[in-house]
Amino acid sequence: MVKRKYETSDSLDYKLLLDNARRQRENPTEAEALMWKYLSGDKLGEHFRRQHPIDNYIADFVCLRKQLVIEIDGGYHEDIDQQKRDDFRTRELAKKGFQVIRFTNEEVLADTDRVVSDISQILNNKESGSIPPSLGEGQGVGIRVGMGFDVHRLVEGRDLILGGIRIEHSLGLLGHSDADVLIHAIADALLGAANLRDIGYHFPDTSDDTLNMDSKVILSRVVDLLDEHGWEVVNVDATVCAERPKLNPHIPAMQQCLSEVMNTHVGNISIKATTTERLGFTGRQEGISAYAVCLIQACR
Repeated sequence: MVKRKYETSDSLDYKLLLDNARRQRENPTEAEALMWKYLSGDKLGEHFRRQHPIDNYIADFVCLRKQLVIEIDGGYHEDIDQQKRDDFRTRELAKKGFQVIRFTNEEVLADTDRVVSDISQILNNKESGSIPPSLGEGQGVGIRVGMGFDVHRLVEGRDLILGGIRIEHSLGLLGHSDADVLIHAIADALLGAANLRDIGYHFPDTSDDTLNMDSKVILSRVVDLLDEHGWEVVNVDATVCAERPKLNPHIPAMQQCLSEVMNTHVGNISIKATTTERLGFTGRQEGISAYAVCLIQACR
């Protein structure tokens, strides 16, 4: 298994990359939309992602477990300079263990069955590798449950970020990253379900690379890590404990944001908000806590 290494440690740069990937997912070409009908839902026996960032690239389609990238090239790829960029990108991805196969728009639209057959053959011929560590001997159950908890102190002079959304409030959460307590709880639940330690292990608060990091980047990388180990998210159920501000009006925006980051349907993410009836540090408005449980399933 090749370890993922993101070439940019700038969380803002990676956020822009995620935003660009989201826009491309929302506006696919005709060939990309057709191809996704055959690749989505594990129809070929493997889990694919579309318009998915790999380092500073956005792959049209990628199977992380088999490290296979599928690119659908438009007419502008006939340009010599574009071909050179394509070749460079292919070489760079190969260094990270990815095989890249390319089809033109015309091939996909005119001979879809042949394209799908070629992809299936490559998937079948690629070595599957060893069983992911999280599915090792004695751990072969195809579903797992995880639980996460996080808490951060409220202070002046910080933005309040919850579920990837900036919420207007006089206080914000203190932390090494942007201190998004909801995302941190969800990330820990996912990592725990897959037996992959916790976010403190993967994103230490002693590292300059994680200073002021956008927690959506953390969550995106956690989902990628699960995918590499043969897992996909089924659903998440989270509760945020805060006396103020009132969070219910912001929940739909949080759900939409997290569904895009996690590349899952918005209906798979449940977020609830509650108070502690003015009891404890939450009731005294000293901090905000969050709990999350998740279900993941094997996507081998």
